[in-house]
Order: sequence, then structure tokens, then C-alpha cells
Amino acid sequence: MTGRSTGPRVLVDDMGQYAETIPHWVAKGHDAFVDPETGCQATIERQFEQFEEAANRLGASFQKANPGIPWSPIFEIRNDFSHPYERGYDRERLWRFVRDELPAIARKLRRPNFPNGADRRRA
Repeated sequence: MTGRSTGPRVLVDDMGQYAETIPHWVAKGHDAFVDPETGCQATIERQFEQFEEAANRLGASFQKANPGIPWSPIFEIRNDFSHPYERGYDRERLWRFVRDELPAIARKLRRPNFPNGADRRRA
């Protein structure tokens, strides 16, 4: 998230931090999410964008070593709101994902499986 190195441990820690922060915005409720005056949706989108960027940088070997994380939906949802002109943007899909899936992902990120040779140290 800062100018730190971007080894696997740092990227996983960043994902975990976003996965723990987004639920604070989700707790404001769906009405706040759809109300543009609250900034809730924009904040969740930005946090999710950073979450996905770290996930993407981890690469295929890390993703393969952690099959319990729904990687494809993470990438698809981020692509949908980053490029709405391609397939349209279903904000409700983002809402359901961060409300229903993200808490379990946050728990899994506390004990990730690193592929052979990956840096397991904390930055």
C-alpha cells in the first residue's frame, strides 16, 4: 500500500487489510451503498480495486496454492466497475460479494498457502 517492496507476504498483508476495511463500509448498509451522497460505494470500489490489484500481482502460482479464494469473481468484478463500457456494471454483484464472500476471504488470508520458494517473511 505504500512504497514497500511487493513480495508475496506484503501483497497478502495488503489484501488482508483491504478485506478487513471494506466490511466497515458494508456495515453502513445497502441504503448507504446506493446513496451517492454517502460515498460508500465509491470507497468500497476503490478499496476493492486495491484488493484486486494486490491479488493480481500475486500471480497464478499463489492463486493455484489457494484454491479456496474465489479468484475469478474478484478479477471479474473489478474489471466490471473499472471498465463498465465493456459488459456493463452490476453494482449489486459487488455489494453481494463484499457482504457475503469477503469476510471468509479475510479469514483465509490470515493463513495463506505460499507456493514453493515464495517469500513467507513479513515486510
